[in-house]
Amino acid sequence: MDRGIEHRKAGEFRFAEMALTTALTLYKEARDPRGEADALVELSQVQYAMGASSAAAAHLSRAIALYRSLGDRLGEARALDSLGTVRHLTGDCAGALESFAAARALFERERDRPGMARAAKNLGFAHYLSGDFPPAQEHLGAALVLFTELGDRLGTANALKNLGVVQQLTGDLDGAYGTLTEALSVYRELGSRMGSVNALTCLTVVQYRTGDLVAARSSAQEAMEVARELPYPVGEADALRELGFVAYLDGDPEGGVKLLEQALELFEATGDRLGQIEALNRLGTVLLDGRNAPEAALAAFRAAHELAQAAGSKHEGARAAEGITRCQKISGS
Repeated sequence: MDRGIEHRKAGEFRFAEMALTTALTLYKEARDPRGEADALVELSQVQYAMGASSAAAAHLSRAIALYRSLGDRLGEARALDSLGTVRHLTGDCAGALESFAAARALFERERDRPGMARAAKNLGFAHYLSGDFPPAQEHLGAALVLFTELGDRLGTANALKNLGVVQQLTGDLDGAYGTLTEALSVYRELGSRMGSVNALTCLTVVQYRTGDLVAARSSAQEAMEVARELPYPVGEADALRELGFVAYLDGDPEGGVKLLEQALELFEATGDRLGQIEALNRLGTVLLDGRNAPEAALAAFRAAHELAQAAGSKHEGARAAEGITRCQKISGS
């Protein structure tokens, strides 16, 4: 299993999947429930990175049951924490918050500070995805303090990346740029290519919001290329979405639509509903303001609004509702 973990940390997901699947089979044959549970958790992390969210959720549910049967509270907490991540990818914001909160409670009960830091970071992540920015900043700030005290550089980078996104969403673009640049620097220092993809994509948004389309295109292009090399389909879809919006801002709405449609195909294939919602909202904007096609834009915004309501994403739901209102005013309906 160690080899599989090494491959996962290096972003070599196909090799990691093969090694961890072999380890899982061996643990089952040896009737080693702890080893089986550990392998399931590791394998789930590879699967959701590769877009197989349903398989990852099933493996984590099995791992949680095994840890509970063993009375292993820390193992259960780690599995719950991973399950929260999978739930957020599939657009279940409420379920993600529930899993992360349960994980944090177990980590606190066991006085596991690394676990507490990770759960706080993930709670902040889930809150900002649902549009609850004050608690997001509170949890992410607490996570950053813990990670720094623990000397956990990767955890620090993850907390910084999420804080940068919250700053961008709340209008602090200068702060977001500095925070995301710092996160990217740490990811590169650590050789975390998956982290670099995520930070570059988030940085793209700040760059185009401040009018630097050249830098935005460069960041998104690099993110897409690295994601394809890994492979990391969710990260690739995120990069394609932002590349599409950059193309529109740079005067190429047709190119923007094509890239956004590619992103949507990947989001649908991986089951990433939140990414799909964001892409639909971007597509609606490009169709309305770039193509002057209010009917097509209205369909995109309505699809985004429906998915956002089901997922509990208040921020993206509000964007979709605003887009619907604009389309209806233009068409006179």
